[in-house]
Amino acid sequence: MTDSKQARILAVDDTGALHGMLRTAVALNLPGHPLALTPAHLTEALAVTRQERAADQPYAVVFLALSPVNAVAALEVGAQLSIEDDDLQLVFCPTAGHMVGDGLQNRFGISDRVLLLPQPVEPAVALALVRALVAKAGLHRDLRAARATTAAHRRDQVAATTAANSGFAQEAQFERALMDTFLLNAPEAVYFKDRESRIVRASLALAQRVGFDDPNELVGKSDLDLFAEAHALAAFSDEQDVIRTGRPILNKVEHETLPDGRSCWVLTSKLPWRNPAGETIGTFGLSKDITAIKRDEEDLQNASDMLQALLDNIPDRIYFKNAQSRFIKVGKALVTRLGMTTAEQVLGKTDFDFHPPELARQFIHDEEHIMATGESIINKVEEQVGTDGQPIWASVTKVPVYDRMGQIAGIIGISRDITALKLAEAELERKNRELVDASRAAGMAEVATGVLHNVGNVLNSVNVAATLVSDMVRRSKAVNLARLAAMLKEHGHDLSTYLTTDEKGKQIPAYLDQLGRHLAEEQQTLMRELDEMRKSVDHIRDIVATQQGYAKVGGTVEPIVAADLVEMALRMQLSALTRHDVGVHRQYSPVPTVLAEKHKVLQILNNLIRNAKQAMEANLDGRKHLTIRIAPNGQGGVSIQVLDNGVGISPENLARIFAHGFTTRKSGHGFGLHSAALAAKEMGGSLTVHSEGAGKGATFSLDLPAQPKEEPKS
Repeated sequence: MTDSKQARILAVDDTGALHGMLRTAVALNLPGHPLALTPAHLTEALAVTRQERAADQPYAVVFLALSPVNAVAALEVGAQLSIEDDDLQLVFCPTAGHMVGDGLQNRFGISDRVLLLPQPVEPAVALALVRALVAKAGLHRDLRAARATTAAHRRDQVAATTAANSGFAQEAQFERALMDTFLLNAPEAVYFKDRESRIVRASLALAQRVGFDDPNELVGKSDLDLFAEAHALAAFSDEQDVIRTGRPILNKVEHETLPDGRSCWVLTSKLPWRNPAGETIGTFGLSKDITAIKRDEEDLQNASDMLQALLDNIPDRIYFKNAQSRFIKVGKALVTRLGMTTAEQVLGKTDFDFHPPELARQFIHDEEHIMATGESIINKVEEQVGTDGQPIWASVTKVPVYDRMGQIAGIIGISRDITALKLAEAELERKNRELVDASRAAGMAEVATGVLHNVGNVLNSVNVAATLVSDMVRRSKAVNLARLAAMLKEHGHDLSTYLTTDEKGKQIPAYLDQLGRHLAEEQQTLMRELDEMRKSVDHIRDIVATQQGYAKVGGTVEPIVAADLVEMALRMQLSALTRHDVGVHRQYSPVPTVLAEKHKVLQILNNLIRNAKQAMEANLDGRKHLTIRIAPNGQGGVSIQVLDNGVGISPENLARIFAHGFTTRKSGHGFGLHSAALAAKEMGGSLTVHSEGAGKGATFSLDLPAQPKEEPKS
């Protein structure tokens, strides 16, 4: 590049900071080495460089600002610029704190035309770099021009030799044959037009697109003869601009409509056609059918629109992060969750900008693991902190995102707020505990009623026995002994004569014998009744002790013997079972001692025995059989079964028999079996039911593990 020609610099920067620094640097430049600086946004960088290169005013150096938001797109633009211009020098300028990582290496490999210059940069340093890169670009172009001149000379030699050896009288015939071959076989529409935009030469592809078989039939025609008026006039205007200004139109997307109504999308480039004197004598162009690409773009845009609609409207918090765990796309729900109002306030930042350090470190650790292993995180329950400092809960899913090279480029995350669910679970747990307590209290009340009834029955027996003893004592002939003693004392001086000669005296020995036997029988009766009274009092004590034992236990896990608890439950229900003529059959097999909460097991057994008794109340034949089975459950624990021959359970009721509030009795409350099932589950066991149907009885099975269920650590 000569000193008289301006060196052109392009600053690709959406914020303006990089351009401002370079403008200051260029202002420091010395005369004699002119530098021209042009600003451009990232989205227009490719079009600007292409247009200037087509006008033979290429850029020597392009500076591209890199930020967390546009890093991926900027690297892609830089890669395309490098492909299109072999002499162009690229300088990537990441913002402060932004790490480019392996992005440059993955896209450019080892290249001497790509540099990394982190911001901020001193203008003097930037100017020195610009001068060096401009000189380097100039050397590249000079070397390329020299190679092109050499190649053109060789081409002319080869063309002349080939033309002579191929039977062409002149090189012009050879060149024309090359052009004909190209126009007949090129897949794109190619054309040359004069200054009035009339076709001079055209490719077969263009002829076939507009409905002709021979491209020569297009010669002399204009777009007005081939396309709808609106498109033809627009094309004519573009071509006249190219002729007037000498500036090409490159890669313009156009919608072509043919006279018959057919339409397509094309990518068109139009350039000035110059004669050897450099005068513009028309235009030439190339038009590529991109209808399929446009359809793909529309599909992609539709997908993008749907994704944006999803991000804007779904209540779940959706986000995309790059390899450095910085947000690159976020949904509206996440923006709100982080206490922001727009997505721009979140993009480019990390969790450390929004969460407490410990929580942010947890998030980053999970994402680093995903990017290192490719393993997803699915529905992980996390306790987080809301913007108001209150705890919240979320179900989090994170999966890796792969780039076109198959490398993990970041993650997609979905976070669903389950705080209401967790609060509901806690409330449900509290209600269940209350229900169990209420059920136990109700069970205790019913047992207490049974106890009072049992005690009342026994007290009746005691009362009968006491009355009998009282009557026997009151009617006892022992009082006659006092009269007999008085008689004997009265005749003490002649007792032998009195007993042998007196009519009354002679009867005393026989009377004493009869009285002795009577008093002995009376003693035996009194002893028997007193013994029954003692037994009844002992029975009352056992009943009360059983109730007290049931009332006192609670919450303590202890070794239990299944048979002992079954017998205790049967004693609690003895009065009701006896009153309803229920026969109890025991089938006890040897089982291990298990660890469980005694009061919960008693609660369940009392409930099952009571329900079995009630289920058999309607047995018209009077046969009421309650069977209790105890056997190993095959898993080191115990199975206790309560079987009855009562009304049974219909199939439609069997599925909801343990549901809260469900009952088939008019006076039932509907939480006895529900609370029993909950109690079994709390101990790590289970309560199940089997019935062949209505009228065929039922079997309830309580399975208890060898060890109780461990409570989860909070």
